[in-house]
Amino acid sequence: MRAKTIAAAPSRTAAALAALVVAAAGSLVLGGARPAHAGSAAVTYDCVFASSHSVFTTTATLTADATTTPGTPVDLTLSFADGPANGPVALTAGTVAVSARLGVTGQDPVTVSAPASNAAVAPYAEIPIPDLTGTLTVAQPGTVQLTPGDLTLNITNYGLSIACTVDGTAPVLSTVTVTDGSTGSAAAAVEKISGRPATDTTGARPGDTVTLGGTGWTAGEPVDGVRLCALDGTSACADDVLTPDLTVDGDGRLTGTVLIGAGAPPGPHTLVITQGSLGATVVLGVLGTRSLQLSPSGGGPGTTTTVTGASFDPGDEVTVTGVDADGQATGAPLVAPVDARGAFTATLTPAAGTVKVVATEADGGAGDLAEAAWSATADGGSAEQTLKVVVSGGALTMAQAAGEVTLSPVTVDGTEHTATGSLNAVEVKDFRGSTRGWSLVGTVTDFTNSAGAAVPAGNLSWTPTCAVHAGAAAASTVTPGSPGPLSATTAVPLCTQAASDDPTSVTGGDFDAGASLDLRVPAITQAGEYAAVLRLTLS
Repeated sequence: MRAKTIAAAPSRTAAALAALVVAAAGSLVLGGARPAHAGSAAVTYDCVFASSHSVFTTTATLTADATTTPGTPVDLTLSFADGPANGPVALTAGTVAVSARLGVTGQDPVTVSAPASNAAVAPYAEIPIPDLTGTLTVAQPGTVQLTPGDLTLNITNYGLSIACTVDGTAPVLSTVTVTDGSTGSAAAAVEKISGRPATDTTGARPGDTVTLGGTGWTAGEPVDGVRLCALDGTSACADDVLTPDLTVDGDGRLTGTVLIGAGAPPGPHTLVITQGSLGATVVLGVLGTRSLQLSPSGGGPGTTTTVTGASFDPGDEVTVTGVDADGQATGAPLVAPVDARGAFTATLTPAAGTVKVVATEADGGAGDLAEAAWSATADGGSAEQTLKVVVSGGALTMAQAAGEVTLSPVTVDGTEHTATGSLNAVEVKDFRGSTRGWSLVGTVTDFTNSAGAAVPAGNLSWTPTCAVHAGAAAASTVTPGSPGPLSATTAVPLCTQAASDDPTSVTGGDFDAGASLDLRVPAITQAGEYAAVLRLTLS
């Protein structure tokens, strides 16, 4: 009996497996009992596998809570109405893990995901997409718009990662209103922070006095308390770091101040004000000590340093200057804006005589600054040149020893026999210079003779062997498939090299693949010469 092996062309396989990719739309549900609304729009995805592109258009439906409050984590569930079409290789159960990103205006995207939980998927059938879950926390009152983002399918048993990006402008599917957290008719807001311009009401330091105002409170009743709480809702609120002096007049107007104590931890917070059943939440950042870092911290004439500041007043501007031992400026100053988190970055070339770099806030007092030492050298200096080199990736290829595979003969005698042999040697070379890894799988037809009698394909089993080619280098290990029967419809792994999660790494190399073969010949079998085709597919 002869079993013939046939190698599939890698380029054809790659193009076929690209059919695993499809764009999908979903519905996003922000958890809780708040009212929700939904919006739908057509979304086009460009999906990439290796160098192959597949473009798909579908309808996306996004459902979200109409309102939420700052710092309140909300549950997200992204559902897909339709799944992608599989390629020519069957997928076993529990091998498709999916994740997606959702754009949120004014802050970083959020990721929703689900572990691999799919049922087995036949070639060219639909790949089911499970519900993807995650959470979203919005920091500031206002509105945020939610849009569909990148979609990723990880086919875990083949080491494939297929990335889909939105083609064109992502549509706005939902708008969420973020309220200030007030309960009842009460409302409150920061009106002023001591020593700051009237427009700066976002961040206070320990020792600052915060002036509050509001309406809708119970006339003449005292305020129960004011607490400082972490904005993300994960930390307990603190009662002992604030000194409040708040009153409510006969018209229900809230007035007064809150002193930020020395023990208030830096970071984004909320002031939670309560009066009986009434309450209001005010977003307030607590700033730490102003700091300055230089990189590098010294050098000769002409050296450029990156100046990074932290815990400066949000929304302010800083003047960055080099000064000498007498405190006099040594060169032209730079002006840099401070972002909403109190940070800034500037690039400075210190002039001769500079001993330190100073950053001073534009609207601050004499102490609203930070400084860092500069170690100047008398001569020498430094300069930078940008060097580039293009490293082009090679190909993923396979080759096999020529000839047919002849299994050991058997004689019909009323008992089951086993015909044995070995797969012709296969060599896989992956010089793409990527992190994708590869998979070599096989299927086999039924064994048939000239009269049409058959031995089922499932009677053939193999025991795979995989190794680095003698004298060759490999970037990572190769794993043999499990011993067991082959199939005419389901691809069985012979050897795989897993993809890497480290974007700075590389997979690939030169490998040898093979297998011992065992064919169970039934006790009652028609005599004759039987042949089958064993097909190997590399991707």
